[in-house]
Amino acid sequence: MQLVFGGNSFDALRKLLLSFKNETCALLLANWHDDRLVVVERHIAPEDAYNERDGLGAQLKPEFLVPIVKSARDAGQSVVFCHTHPFDRKAPRFSAVDDEGERHLAGFLSARIPDKPHAALVVSPGGVAARVLGQALPIEVREVGSHVKSLTEPNLPSSGDDRFDRQVRVFGRAGQAVLQTTPVAIVGCGGTGSVVAQELAYLGVSQFVLIDPDVVELSNLNRIVGVSRSDIGRAKVAVTGDALRSINPEARVQCLQADIRDEPPALALTEVDAIFSCTDTHASRAIINQIAYQYVIPAFDVGVSIQTKDGRVTRVTGRAQMLAPGLGCLVCGDMLDWADVRRGLQTDVERAADRYIVGHAEPQPAVVSLNSTMSSLAVTMFLAAFTGVPSEARLLFYDAIEGRLRPAHLRPAPTCVVCSQSGALAKGSNWPLPTRSPVSA
Repeated sequence: MQLVFGGNSFDALRKLLLSFKNETCALLLANWHDDRLVVVERHIAPEDAYNERDGLGAQLKPEFLVPIVKSARDAGQSVVFCHTHPFDRKAPRFSAVDDEGERHLAGFLSARIPDKPHAALVVSPGGVAARVLGQALPIEVREVGSHVKSLTEPNLPSSGDDRFDRQVRVFGRAGQAVLQTTPVAIVGCGGTGSVVAQELAYLGVSQFVLIDPDVVELSNLNRIVGVSRSDIGRAKVAVTGDALRSINPEARVQCLQADIRDEPPALALTEVDAIFSCTDTHASRAIINQIAYQYVIPAFDVGVSIQTKDGRVTRVTGRAQMLAPGLGCLVCGDMLDWADVRRGLQTDVERAADRYIVGHAEPQPAVVSLNSTMSSLAVTMFLAAFTGVPSEARLLFYDAIEGRLRPAHLRPAPTCVVCSQSGALAKGSNWPLPTRSPVSA
């Protein structure tokens, strides 16, 4: 179970709470989905909200608690009771006083919001600890932004596998353990997705969800890694799954021959810890973009474009971009073709009746070397975010004709419908996904 903070919101909360010498309390509201509590709102207790308060303890008044709990109940949210141990210089532990207080709070909440899990969080100058409210069951605290950090001590296996010795020298055994325990989804198993899958498998990632509706065609043989002529007609996810198992026979691979534009496969993405967007449609990209912020699951979008005119190549470009709270999204960067998004989410009947959309998307040029370049940049970006590899680039543009790689920084738009507090950010299942209706599948 995880307690997830988006962007640098935990660091901001920690600094504020520990700015007081006395024990300080806060109520956090969180959306619950698939074993994750994603914090969306915080209420710091003001001075007049306490019955008692000093450096060793605090007791909140019901007048402060009840309206916030009612708001959580009405919104279908969980409650996280947070307090500080201001003088604890080590990683904090829940005290006997905390145990007793939580017993009453757990009973209070079980009567008012019985269908949601609730948590307790304690913060000190030396660290943080969390658990299920009123129980000894620990919870991992995670901050997801340009870096994905576990703020508690996760129970990670130590890898003594000599296969990874050379990369352990780069990001350490802890970083290697993170890779081996991070479930990753790859949407699109074509020219970029197959390269991403291969590289992740070599790095030690061993839990995969592969999503692609298509089968291998003759025109795919020039760019899909691991494919041969005998694979024509097979599902792309099956071919990529075989390639992953050939690298790591112990890999757990879930293959979904499905379209991410439909709700069931889209929701499968909410069960992983990282997503690679290797799709060639803007509708699929729009859905992944929203999931990254709505469910606070970082995504890495890979884009490749080769433009021709009169039989001549005029432009060869690529983009690798991390999508996570605190980073601007595809909407903020104006990187989605909304006509293509609308086309991709319509049924055939709707598309034919839409006078603003003419024709169908044409197949685009594709070259394996450019696909591999951008896929590798995205995988390195993933390593930087998850293992601490010292690279801060989270948006890269590549111009192959000029031989130029340019980093950029995209700030979230304050009112963005996807990545802002007023939009889908951290809303989870309380906010709709822009998938196709079942009748259009």
